[in-house]
Amino acid sequence: MNTETWILSDSTKGMENQSIALAKMLKNNFKLIHYDPPYFLKKFPMLGKIYTPYFLRQKLLSNLQPSIIITTGKRMAGTSIALKSILKSNVKTIHIQNPKLSLKNFDLLLIPEHDRIKGKNVIQTKGALSFFDDKYINKTKETSFNEIKTNNNTVLLMMGGNSKRIKPQNNEYYDLSTKVIKGVKNLDAKLIVAVSRRTPNKAIKILQSNFSKHLRDFKIFFPSEKNPYPHILKIIDYVIVTSDSVNMISEIANLSKPLFISHFSNENKKISKFISNLKELNVVRDYDGNLYKFEKNKLQTNKNCILQVNKFFGFQ
Repeated sequence: MNTETWILSDSTKGMENQSIALAKMLKNNFKLIHYDPPYFLKKFPMLGKIYTPYFLRQKLLSNLQPSIIITTGKRMAGTSIALKSILKSNVKTIHIQNPKLSLKNFDLLLIPEHDRIKGKNVIQTKGALSFFDDKYINKTKETSFNEIKTNNNTVLLMMGGNSKRIKPQNNEYYDLSTKVIKGVKNLDAKLIVAVSRRTPNKAIKILQSNFSKHLRDFKIFFPSEKNPYPHILKIIDYVIVTSDSVNMISEIANLSKPLFISHFSNENKKISKFISNLKELNVVRDYDGNLYKFEKNKLQTNKNCILQVNKFFGFQ
Protein backbone atom coordinates (compact mmCIF):
# COMPACT_ATOMS: atom_id res chain seq x y z
CA MET A 1 0.00 0.00 0.00
CA ASN A 2 1.07 3.60 -0.57
CA THR A 3 -0.45 6.21 1.66
CA GLU A 4 0.45 8.99 4.12
CA THR A 5 0.79 7.85 7.72
CA TRP A 6 1.29 10.03 10.76
CA ILE A 7 2.97 8.80 13.92
CA LEU A 8 2.13 11.03 16.90
CA SER A 9 4.70 10.53 19.66
CA ASP A 10 5.47 12.27 22.95
CA SER A 11 9.12 11.13 22.44
CA THR A 12 8.90 8.21 24.87
CA LYS A 13 11.41 6.03 23.04
CA GLY A 14 10.01 2.56 23.67
CA MET A 15 6.52 3.62 22.60
CA GLU A 16 7.77 5.61 19.63
CA ASN A 17 9.77 2.63 18.41
CA GLN A 18 6.64 0.48 18.37
CA SER A 19 4.79 3.03 16.25
CA ILE A 20 7.72 3.23 13.84
CA ALA A 21 7.85 -0.56 13.65
CA LEU A 22 4.20 -0.71 12.61
CA ALA A 23 4.57 2.05 10.00
CA LYS A 24 7.58 0.27 8.50
CA MET A 25 5.73 -3.03 8.38
CA LEU A 26 2.86 -1.32 6.55
CA LYS A 27 5.47 -0.09 4.05
CA ASN A 28 4.03 3.41 4.21
CA ASN A 29 5.47 6.85 3.77
CA PHE A 30 5.29 8.00 7.36
CA LYS A 31 5.77 11.29 9.15
CA LEU A 32 6.99 11.24 12.74
CA ILE A 33 5.43 14.12 14.65
CA HIS A 34 6.70 14.80 18.16
CA TYR A 35 3.88 16.21 20.24
CA ASP A 36 3.41 16.41 23.99
CA PRO A 37 -0.37 16.69 24.49
CA PRO A 38 -1.69 19.21 27.01
CA TYR A 39 -2.21 17.82 30.49
CA PHE A 40 -6.00 17.84 30.32
CA LEU A 41 -6.03 15.84 27.06
CA LYS A 42 -3.72 13.22 28.59
CA LYS A 43 -5.78 13.12 31.78
CA PHE A 44 -9.19 13.21 30.09
CA PRO A 45 -8.65 11.79 26.57
CA MET A 46 -12.35 11.81 25.71
CA LEU A 47 -12.14 15.62 25.51
CA GLY A 48 -10.61 14.97 22.10
CA LYS A 49 -14.14 14.43 20.78
CA ILE A 50 -15.00 18.10 21.32
CA TYR A 51 -11.63 19.85 21.39
CA THR A 52 -8.63 19.74 19.06
CA PRO A 53 -5.49 21.54 20.29
CA TYR A 54 -4.11 24.34 18.11
CA PHE A 55 -0.94 22.37 17.33
CA LEU A 56 -2.91 19.53 15.73
CA ARG A 57 -5.17 21.89 13.78
CA GLN A 58 -2.11 23.64 12.34
CA LYS A 59 -0.53 20.32 11.38
CA LEU A 60 -3.67 19.39 9.47
CA LEU A 61 -3.64 22.73 7.62
CA SER A 62 0.04 22.68 6.71
CA ASN A 63 0.53 19.02 5.76
CA LEU A 64 -0.92 16.37 3.50
CA GLN A 65 -3.74 14.88 5.52
CA PRO A 66 -3.02 11.36 6.74
CA SER A 67 -5.08 8.30 5.92
CA ILE A 68 -3.58 6.37 8.86
CA ILE A 69 -2.70 7.68 12.33
CA ILE A 70 -0.60 5.59 14.72
CA THR A 71 -0.34 6.34 18.44
CA THR A 72 1.09 4.34 21.32
CA GLY A 73 0.37 4.53 25.05
CA LYS A 74 -2.45 5.87 27.16
CA ARG A 75 -1.03 9.42 27.11
CA MET A 76 -1.51 9.64 23.34
CA ALA A 77 -5.05 8.22 23.22
CA GLY A 78 -6.69 11.66 23.40
CA THR A 79 -4.61 12.85 20.44
CA SER A 80 -5.86 9.96 18.32
CA ILE A 81 -9.45 10.68 19.33
CA ALA A 82 -9.08 14.40 18.55
CA LEU A 83 -7.74 13.78 15.04
CA LYS A 84 -10.41 11.15 14.35
CA SER A 85 -13.12 13.62 15.38
CA ILE A 86 -11.97 15.96 12.59
CA LEU A 87 -10.98 13.53 9.83
CA LYS A 88 -13.71 11.01 10.61
CA SER A 89 -13.91 8.18 8.02
CA ASN A 90 -11.06 9.72 6.00
CA VAL A 91 -8.55 8.33 8.48
CA LYS A 92 -7.93 4.97 10.13
CA THR A 93 -6.62 5.20 13.68
CA ILE A 94 -4.39 2.46 15.09
CA HIS A 95 -3.57 2.62 18.79
CA ILE A 96 -0.90 0.44 20.37
CA GLN A 97 -1.26 -0.66 24.04
CA ASN A 98 -4.32 -0.59 26.26
CA PRO A 99 -5.82 2.95 26.25
CA LYS A 100 -8.11 2.06 29.18
CA LEU A 101 -11.02 3.57 27.25
CA SER A 102 -13.88 2.18 25.21
CA LEU A 103 -12.44 0.27 22.27
CA LYS A 104 -14.98 2.01 20.01
CA ASN A 105 -12.86 5.17 20.05
CA PHE A 106 -10.29 3.57 17.73
CA ASP A 107 -10.46 1.75 14.42
CA LEU A 108 -7.91 -0.84 15.50
CA LEU A 109 -5.94 -1.58 18.67
CA LEU A 110 -2.79 -3.65 19.11
CA ILE A 111 -2.67 -4.76 22.74
CA PRO A 112 -0.27 -7.23 24.41
CA GLU A 113 -2.06 -10.49 25.08
CA HIS A 114 -1.05 -10.47 28.75
CA ASP A 115 -3.43 -7.49 29.22
CA ARG A 116 -6.32 -9.85 28.41
CA ILE A 117 -8.25 -7.29 26.36
CA LYS A 118 -10.45 -8.73 23.62
CA GLY A 119 -12.68 -7.10 21.01
CA LYS A 120 -13.64 -7.17 17.34
CA ASN A 121 -11.11 -4.41 16.64
CA VAL A 122 -8.35 -5.76 18.89
CA ILE A 123 -5.28 -7.67 17.77
CA GLN A 124 -3.48 -9.31 20.66
CA THR A 125 0.31 -9.23 20.37
CA LYS A 126 2.84 -11.35 22.19
CA GLY A 127 4.87 -8.51 23.68
CA ALA A 128 5.86 -5.28 21.94
CA LEU A 129 6.55 -4.57 18.27
CA SER A 130 10.19 -4.08 17.28
CA PHE A 131 11.53 -1.82 14.52
CA PHE A 132 14.67 -3.91 14.00
CA ASP A 133 15.67 -7.53 13.41
CA ASP A 134 18.83 -9.56 12.79
CA LYS A 135 19.06 -8.32 9.21
CA TYR A 136 18.86 -4.69 10.35
CA ILE A 137 21.50 -5.20 13.05
CA ASN A 138 23.88 -7.03 10.71
CA LYS A 139 23.66 -4.18 8.20
CA THR A 140 24.86 -1.70 10.82
CA LYS A 141 27.95 0.08 9.52
CA GLU A 142 31.30 -0.43 11.13
CA THR A 143 31.49 2.08 13.97
CA SER A 144 33.54 2.95 17.00
CA PHE A 145 31.67 0.17 18.81
CA ASN A 146 34.12 -2.25 17.24
CA GLU A 147 36.81 -0.73 19.46
CA ILE A 148 34.71 -1.72 22.47
CA LYS A 149 34.86 -5.42 21.62
CA THR A 150 38.21 -6.25 23.18
CA ASN A 151 37.27 -9.78 24.25
CA ASN A 152 36.03 -12.92 22.54
CA ASN A 153 32.75 -12.49 24.42
CA THR A 154 30.83 -9.28 25.07
CA VAL A 155 27.83 -9.10 27.41
CA LEU A 156 25.17 -6.39 27.34
CA LEU A 157 23.22 -5.61 30.52
CA MET A 158 20.09 -3.55 29.81
CA MET A 159 18.81 -1.88 32.97
CA GLY A 160 15.31 -0.71 33.73
CA GLY A 161 14.36 0.67 37.11
CA ASN A 162 11.52 2.44 38.88
CA SER A 163 8.01 2.36 37.47
CA LYS A 164 4.48 2.89 38.73
CA ARG A 165 4.30 -0.80 39.61
CA ILE A 166 7.69 -1.54 41.15
CA LYS A 167 10.58 0.21 42.84
CA PRO A 168 13.54 -2.16 43.25
CA GLN A 169 15.50 -1.84 46.46
CA ASN A 170 19.22 -1.06 46.60
CA ASN A 171 20.06 -4.61 47.67
CA GLU A 172 18.39 -5.92 44.50
CA TYR A 173 20.74 -3.85 42.35
CA TYR A 174 23.69 -5.13 44.39
CA ASP A 175 22.54 -8.75 43.98
CA LEU A 176 22.07 -8.17 40.24
CA SER A 177 25.56 -6.73 39.85
CA THR A 178 27.04 -9.69 41.75
CA LYS A 179 25.31 -12.20 39.46
CA VAL A 180 26.42 -10.25 36.39
CA ILE A 181 30.02 -10.25 37.64
CA LYS A 182 29.86 -14.04 38.00
CA GLY A 183 28.59 -14.55 34.45
CA VAL A 184 31.06 -12.13 32.91
CA LYS A 185 34.04 -13.61 34.77
CA ASN A 186 33.10 -17.16 33.79
CA LEU A 187 33.32 -16.15 30.14
CA ASP A 188 36.28 -13.81 30.56
CA ALA A 189 34.00 -11.32 28.82
CA LYS A 190 33.68 -7.57 28.48
CA LEU A 191 30.59 -6.00 30.02
CA ILE A 192 28.55 -3.21 28.45
CA VAL A 193 25.83 -1.63 30.59
CA ALA A 194 23.01 0.49 29.16
CA VAL A 195 20.96 2.20 31.88
CA SER A 196 17.60 3.84 31.25
CA ARG A 197 16.13 7.10 32.49
CA ARG A 198 14.16 5.01 34.97
CA THR A 199 17.34 3.68 36.60
CA PRO A 200 17.90 5.56 39.91
CA ASN A 201 21.24 7.33 40.38
CA LYS A 202 21.83 5.30 43.54
CA ALA A 203 21.42 2.09 41.57
CA ILE A 204 23.93 3.27 38.95
CA LYS A 205 26.44 4.05 41.72
CA ILE A 206 25.96 0.58 43.19
CA LEU A 207 26.57 -1.07 39.83
CA GLN A 208 29.58 1.09 39.05
CA SER A 209 31.14 0.50 42.46
CA ASN A 210 30.74 -3.28 42.38
CA PHE A 211 31.85 -3.63 38.77
CA SER A 212 34.92 -1.45 39.43
CA LYS A 213 36.00 -3.76 42.25
CA HIS A 214 35.59 -7.04 40.40
CA LEU A 215 35.79 -6.45 36.63
CA ARG A 216 38.74 -5.18 34.64
CA ASP A 217 36.81 -4.48 31.44
CA PHE A 218 33.40 -2.80 31.50
CA LYS A 219 31.70 0.32 30.21
CA ILE A 220 28.48 2.02 31.32
CA PHE A 221 26.45 4.11 28.86
CA PHE A 222 24.52 6.74 30.82
CA PRO A 223 21.16 8.22 29.75
CA SER A 224 22.84 11.57 29.06
CA GLU A 225 25.11 9.96 26.42
CA LYS A 226 24.19 9.21 22.83
CA ASN A 227 22.23 6.00 22.97
CA PRO A 228 24.26 3.19 21.33
CA TYR A 229 21.23 0.93 21.23
CA PRO A 230 20.29 -0.95 19.07
CA HIS A 231 23.39 -0.65 16.85
CA ILE A 232 25.70 -1.89 19.59
CA LEU A 233 23.92 -5.24 19.39
CA LYS A 234 26.09 -6.05 16.36
CA ILE A 235 29.08 -6.74 18.63
CA ILE A 236 27.15 -8.32 21.53
CA ASP A 237 27.24 -12.06 22.26
CA TYR A 238 24.88 -12.28 25.26
CA VAL A 239 22.12 -10.00 26.56
CA ILE A 240 20.76 -9.68 30.10
CA VAL A 241 17.60 -7.60 30.51
CA THR A 242 15.85 -6.70 33.76
CA SER A 243 12.32 -8.03 34.01
CA ASP A 244 10.53 -4.69 34.32
CA SER A 245 10.49 -3.80 30.61
CA VAL A 246 8.30 -5.62 28.10
CA ASN A 247 9.68 -3.38 25.34
CA MET A 248 13.34 -4.25 25.92
CA ILE A 249 12.59 -7.94 26.33
CA SER A 250 10.44 -8.03 23.20
CA GLU A 251 13.05 -6.29 21.06
CA ILE A 252 15.87 -8.67 21.98
CA ALA A 253 13.49 -11.64 21.80
CA ASN A 254 13.08 -10.77 18.12
CA LEU A 255 16.81 -11.43 17.55
CA SER A 256 18.95 -14.57 17.59
CA LYS A 257 21.09 -13.23 20.49
CA PRO A 258 20.90 -15.39 23.65
CA LEU A 259 18.55 -13.50 26.01
CA PHE A 260 18.52 -13.85 29.80
CA ILE A 261 16.03 -12.20 32.16
CA SER A 262 17.06 -10.93 35.59
CA HIS A 263 14.02 -10.68 37.84
CA PHE A 264 13.18 -7.99 40.35
CA SER A 265 11.00 -8.83 43.36
CA ASN A 266 7.36 -7.67 43.45
CA GLU A 267 7.26 -8.22 39.71
CA ASN A 268 4.05 -7.29 37.92
CA LYS A 269 1.94 -10.43 37.48
CA LYS A 270 1.16 -9.67 33.84
CA ILE A 271 4.85 -9.26 33.02
CA SER A 272 5.68 -12.44 34.95
CA LYS A 273 3.15 -14.35 32.86
CA PHE A 274 4.57 -12.85 29.65
CA ILE A 275 8.10 -13.91 30.59
CA SER A 276 6.92 -17.39 31.63
CA ASN A 277 5.30 -17.81 28.23
CA LEU A 278 8.55 -16.80 26.50
CA LYS A 279 10.42 -19.37 28.58
CA GLU A 280 7.96 -22.06 27.50
CA LEU A 281 8.59 -21.05 23.88
CA ASN A 282 12.38 -21.25 24.50
CA VAL A 283 12.83 -17.59 23.64
CA VAL A 284 14.40 -16.53 26.95
CA ARG A 285 16.08 -18.05 29.99
CA ASP A 286 16.12 -16.82 33.59
CA TYR A 287 19.46 -15.36 34.60
CA ASP A 288 21.01 -17.07 37.64
CA GLY A 289 24.62 -15.97 37.14
CA ASN A 290 25.42 -18.26 34.21
CA LEU A 291 25.57 -17.28 30.53
CA TYR A 292 25.54 -19.89 27.77
CA LYS A 293 24.38 -20.50 24.22
CA PHE A 294 21.03 -22.21 23.72
CA GLU A 295 18.86 -22.97 20.70
CA LYS A 296 16.75 -19.86 21.01
CA ASN A 297 13.47 -19.48 19.16
CA LYS A 298 12.90 -15.93 17.94
CA LEU A 299 9.69 -14.12 18.83
CA GLN A 300 7.47 -13.66 15.77
CA THR A 301 5.39 -10.70 17.02
CA ASN A 302 6.02 -8.45 14.01
CA LYS A 303 5.26 -11.11 11.41
CA ASN A 304 2.07 -12.29 13.09
CA CYS A 305 0.89 -8.76 13.79
CA ILE A 306 1.21 -7.34 10.27
CA LEU A 307 -0.63 -10.31 8.76
CA GLN A 308 -3.57 -9.58 11.04
CA VAL A 309 -3.47 -5.80 10.46
CA ASN A 310 -3.50 -6.24 6.68
CA LYS A 311 -6.35 -8.73 6.94
CA PHE A 312 -8.35 -6.44 9.24
CA PHE A 313 -8.18 -3.45 6.88
CA GLY A 314 -8.14 -5.46 3.65
CA PHE A 315 -4.67 -4.18 2.69
CA GLN A 316 -2.76 -6.09 0.04
